[in-house]
Amino acid sequence: MTDLTQPSSSRKASAASGQSLRGSLKGALAILVLLLLALLFWQTFDQYRHTLAERRQHSVDASAELADRLNLSLDLEAERTRNLLPRATTPPDADSLTPLLNRLHQHLPALDSIAWVDGDGRIQRDSLGASPDQAAMSELLRLNHDQDHHFSNAAGNAFVYLLLREDDQANRGYWLLRFGAEWYRQLGERLEHASHPQWKLENGQTAEVISEHLESHPAPSPTTEDAPLQSVMLAFIDNSDWQLRGFHDAERSRRELLPALVGKAMLGLLCALLPLLALFNMRRRNLMLQEGRRRYQDIFDSTGVALCVLDLSELDPILDRLRLRSRFELEQRLEADPALRDLLLRELKVTEVNQVALQLLGVDCSEGAWRHLIAGNALENGGVGMQLVAALLDRQARLELEVRLPTEHGLEQHLWLMVRFPEQRRDYQAVILSISDITSRKRVELSLLERESFWSDVVRTVPDQLYVQDVQSLRMIFSNRHLGQTLGYERHELARMGEFFWEILLHPQDAELYRGLRRQQRESGYVEQLHCQLRFRHHDQRWRRYDIREQVLTRDAAGQVTRIIGVAKDVTDQLEASESLRDSEQRYRMLAESISDVIFSTDDQLQLNYVSPSVRSVLGYDVEWIFSNGWQSTIANPAQLAGLYTLVERVNRALGDAAQLAALRTQVPTQLFLFDCLRADGRKIPIELRLVLVWYEHDQFGGILGVGRDISQQRRAEKDLRMAATVFEHSTSAILITDPAGYIVQANEAFSRVSGYAVRDVLDQVPSMLTVDGQQDSHLRYVLKQLHQRGSWEGEVWLKRRNGEHYPAWVGITAVLDDEGDLASYVCFFTDISERKASEQRIHRLAYYDALTHLPNRTLFQDRLHTALQQAERHKSWVVLMFLDLDRFKPINDSLGHAAGDRMLKDMAERLLDCVDDDDTVARMGGDEFTLLLQPRATREMALNRAIHVAEQILASLVRPFVLENREFFVTASIGIALSPQDGSELSQLMKNADTAMYHAKERGKNNFQFYQADMNASALERLELESDLRHALEQNEFILYYQPQFSGDGKRLTGAEALLRWRHPQRGLVPPGEFIPVMEELGLVVDVGDWVIAEASRQLKAWHQAKVRVPKVSVNISARQFSDGQLGNRIAAILKDTGLPPACLELELTESILMREVHEAMQILDSLKNLGLSIAVDDFGTGYSSLNYLKQFPIDVLKIDRTFVDGLPEGEQDAQIARAIIAMAHSLNLAVIAEGVETHEQLEFLREHGCDEVQGYLFGRPMPANQFEAQFSNETLFMLD
Repeated sequence: MTDLTQPSSSRKASAASGQSLRGSLKGALAILVLLLLALLFWQTFDQYRHTLAERRQHSVDASAELADRLNLSLDLEAERTRNLLPRATTPPDADSLTPLLNRLHQHLPALDSIAWVDGDGRIQRDSLGASPDQAAMSELLRLNHDQDHHFSNAAGNAFVYLLLREDDQANRGYWLLRFGAEWYRQLGERLEHASHPQWKLENGQTAEVISEHLESHPAPSPTTEDAPLQSVMLAFIDNSDWQLRGFHDAERSRRELLPALVGKAMLGLLCALLPLLALFNMRRRNLMLQEGRRRYQDIFDSTGVALCVLDLSELDPILDRLRLRSRFELEQRLEADPALRDLLLRELKVTEVNQVALQLLGVDCSEGAWRHLIAGNALENGGVGMQLVAALLDRQARLELEVRLPTEHGLEQHLWLMVRFPEQRRDYQAVILSISDITSRKRVELSLLERESFWSDVVRTVPDQLYVQDVQSLRMIFSNRHLGQTLGYERHELARMGEFFWEILLHPQDAELYRGLRRQQRESGYVEQLHCQLRFRHHDQRWRRYDIREQVLTRDAAGQVTRIIGVAKDVTDQLEASESLRDSEQRYRMLAESISDVIFSTDDQLQLNYVSPSVRSVLGYDVEWIFSNGWQSTIANPAQLAGLYTLVERVNRALGDAAQLAALRTQVPTQLFLFDCLRADGRKIPIELRLVLVWYEHDQFGGILGVGRDISQQRRAEKDLRMAATVFEHSTSAILITDPAGYIVQANEAFSRVSGYAVRDVLDQVPSMLTVDGQQDSHLRYVLKQLHQRGSWEGEVWLKRRNGEHYPAWVGITAVLDDEGDLASYVCFFTDISERKASEQRIHRLAYYDALTHLPNRTLFQDRLHTALQQAERHKSWVVLMFLDLDRFKPINDSLGHAAGDRMLKDMAERLLDCVDDDDTVARMGGDEFTLLLQPRATREMALNRAIHVAEQILASLVRPFVLENREFFVTASIGIALSPQDGSELSQLMKNADTAMYHAKERGKNNFQFYQADMNASALERLELESDLRHALEQNEFILYYQPQFSGDGKRLTGAEALLRWRHPQRGLVPPGEFIPVMEELGLVVDVGDWVIAEASRQLKAWHQAKVRVPKVSVNISARQFSDGQLGNRIAAILKDTGLPPACLELELTESILMREVHEAMQILDSLKNLGLSIAVDDFGTGYSSLNYLKQFPIDVLKIDRTFVDGLPEGEQDAQIARAIIAMAHSLNLAVIAEGVETHEQLEFLREHGCDEVQGYLFGRPMPANQFEAQFSNETLFMLD
């Protein structure tokens, strides 16, 4: 397709030059004037309609304002009357009513009478004497709804009632004031407005007009009809039975505006006469010019042959200039320069085309003929232009060729073109091209070919599987498409399955059915057609269902069926669609029953036939109740049903009339109604009801479908919008609103408080006056970019006040779009965050610095360490990390108090800072732990030297004492040092290694520094694994108790057993107590495990007693933390209660250090334990530092001699003296003595001679599990050594 356009020819230019330029200009000017006049008429009429609309809106606004003023006036009237009345809680005296009425009449001239009404609606006192309106009082009190006041009117509008409530805790009464008709006139005077709105005051209960203020209308003329006033607003008056109806006099507005409209129209018509005269004159001249051309055109068009006149005069010079002499040279040049084709085609001009040619080619001008024939826009062979050029180069006298031209109906038109070239070159200006239509002849030739392939194409394009089968051989003779390939199988797969592949792909269940149907057909002679559904296995292993229909195709001479024809249609998707349709119907029904809106429908006779269950949640009624009573029974105000009844009556009239139903379908759109409905619980809710007429096929009426929605939330949303306006004015944040150009159009009062500018000073100004000049250009460009991309932006901006003060503000800007998506305005809010910024700085200080020492805390230190490690990795340098922990700081802190400890820590921080450079980091990690980060060094040696130098300086600085409370104290420090990358390149690893080195320094005696070594982690890792396993040992029942027997001093009688804790680790086996008990104390698990030991030992002893194993008591060791937590006695009491063990059978063993730590507290705890009936023993006696005075006061029962004194017996003189002294002292204090660690008979003999009460040791038995202990000491085996 080419985009060329035919160049203008010289002949056409000469013809066009004959037209009158002046006439064309006049015609254009006349048309322009007419367009301007039409625009003026339209604008005048639009202004007329706009003015009418403005007057109507003015009436609406005036009515709304009048309703507000009426509400306010009635409230003021009620309050004024209440102030005039005396406060009363009981009926006034009858004699006092007349003076009260006279006094009120001075202030309320329209007052007629006054009465007192009790809470039940009975008139107790009345200035009229006999009360004429007693019957109306109960209804009046019901309508009052316990409000402070209520206005109403009597039947017939004889009185105006004002009911004022007087509340009292004991009694409730009401003042009833009756006003005469003069009261309405006074009310109208108070409501008088400059715009003189027209209104009526109606009773909302009876729809009775009780007062009206309408302007008088002129008498209508005989030819005009007096249009009624339009009701534009209905407002309910608060605390009354009344409603205010506002009116708009549309006819009066039209009468006032119509004269001006008619005058403008007449002026426009007068101005339109001048261009009409100019057009008439131009038309006359054009007719004269066209008459001469028509004569020539009639001759050219009346020949009956399609002719075109070609201008080839400019083509020959171009060919000479290009030095083209033959068709071969032309083709070569076109291949080298494709643009040459466009150049040559521009010189082939079509100057004349007769009417026959235009109709034949389907164009309307010579340019269209040029595009169709020469350029080849519509020809399949690319046009005849280049063939004409080639014929001209070959000096042909005649050129004939056939072309195909597509028509607008999608058909092809065959044309025969013939050109006779003139002998003389000067005649090339007018070369005749004749065109003949040979479409009919071509169609006859092609019809035979089309008919031949038609039926084969039909068969192959049938979407179903069409086949012919031989009855005898069951072979498929013909099939329009291969069934196997349709099922997705390749040719080689089908070849392996054989000729009867369809039997293999047939479903096993359907194969038996198909063979049975085929057998029945053969037996019946194929009288009945075969119709069934079969399933075939697709290549994707899914089953496709085909609907099979077969019938007889041919019979032989004997009448036997030889061939059958069948159609197999894939109905899988159809069946799935049907199933999906049924599912969709079920889902839509479930949806209708699950949504919150109430859906109902009627039949074609407008009888209710469906109500969704959601009516229960919306109105509180059951569906059956709606069917029984009708949904209209829920309407609170029956007057709202008028529009709905009108629609129903119109539909009823149209039923049975096709013409009216058709009109109804086009004229009645979706109807919207608003109702106030009463719920079953008595609450009134607004309901929005949408009704649509249901139509079936062939315009058959199907009923009415309605959707009711509770719009209470929408009403609340409207209220929220009104509240938003209040928020704008009273918001504590400054708010600006600008137009799309950025000029300020509105601001609130908070803006003035924050910025110092008055609102009027910034209107029509740009907000850049509020920003700091230094950040305007770049920052504002960024903000505008964010607004264009996201529609909103918020962030921190520095602003300036009117006095020039700069302050930080949090600014939010939102682009507001209208309903069409166009920018309507920008809303900007900002808040002074100066105080918040100051708070953030304080918070940052608290978050990243230690509050006591003002050193960086753990968070900031880890951040700096992470940065230093990254820089060191890039620069291949070495980082030094030092962990420091003060030795013996806890005793000082505990003894002198936290205040003294804090002063020491602050002094320590200052000493550390003096030991490092300014670019090094000293941080407090918590408690008495400090960390130091030294600046990276280029080599390891430099880093080591620097670390040693700083560590030595720190230790040297601690030689100087700390002065606290006028006393000197000395502390030392343990320092661990780790180097990166040698000891780890990651933060956590390096810190862990430095911490490990610090603990290694403590193990080396403290007051030293240690560099991290790889083997330090082995013991630390083992310790961590031990801690981790120990935490789960109690949960996983890995703890067990071993029992060591205790015997009498002579070694012959079992007196008890000591319960010893053992840990059976799943991998390590039995862990020695010396390894895990200290760790357990550090982890704080000793209390829970100790309680378990007491409970398990008590349970085991009780079990032995029940099994007749005579073990008198069991001894359990108590740790210091377990003893001092204050709840030991309660827990032991609970254990003894659960196990049922007598308290005397349980003995608690305590060390001297536990008792002497807090003597007074220990005394109280021991007293509570003794009150339980327990036995108390002092373990390892003689190794501690006990006071004999306190020992005398402690309520203990047993002293246990430590094994260190028993080991030297009897040879060791000192051990013997100590043992004798302990036994003698204990007996003098009435205490029993037990010696542990007895391993030889000599030791036993010595202890027995000196009166030791009980003995325990390997001589009598090692610690053993409970089952072994029971087996060894059960029955009568209580005496060991005879």
